[in-house]
Amino acid sequence: MKNKSDMKDMVIGIGFYRREQWPLLLETSVDAQILGKTYDEWLEVLDLSIEKIRAHGIEPELIDVDINELLVFCEKQGIKNNAEARSRFIRELAKEKRIKEGTE
Repeated sequence: MKNKSDMKDMVIGIGFYRREQWPLLLETSVDAQILGKTYDEWLEVLDLSIEKIRAHGIEPELIDVDINELLVFCEKQGIKNNAEARSRFIRELAKEKRIKEGTE
């Protein structure tokens, strides 16, 4: 188990969805019911999640998610657009970002 000082260095990638792509996300997600009915409702949950993560000494990193790119990822992987697929995609985007920034 990691101690608190290790956790300060941890970064958690959180997907940030664009308002204009929200309808497409809901249309294409097999688990749309867990996302929230409206974009504003989802934003409230996102804000609370960020607060909880920070309370544990971990800095969340918002990862911009283009839903069209997510759908291409799902198609290439042969998977459905669900929470697990979105999480995998966000991890990939976060990893690519760290590589570009030279932090990995």
